[in-house]
Amino acid sequence: MRVVVSTGKRKTSLAKATIRDGNGRIRINGEPLEIHQPELARMRILEPLVLFG
Repeated sequence: MRVVVSTGKRKTSLAKATIRDGNGRIRINGEPLEIHQPELARMRILEPLVLFG
């Protein structure tokens, strides 16, 4: 099982992303990406995944 952990920081905020082998579901704070609003935010989240295949 491969796991990649990445972090990002801006001002006082900290974001952590964990990517692991699975069936392709994307969850943000435990919720599926499909219900995340607005649509532009969903597209920005998917962008690096589309670029890297």
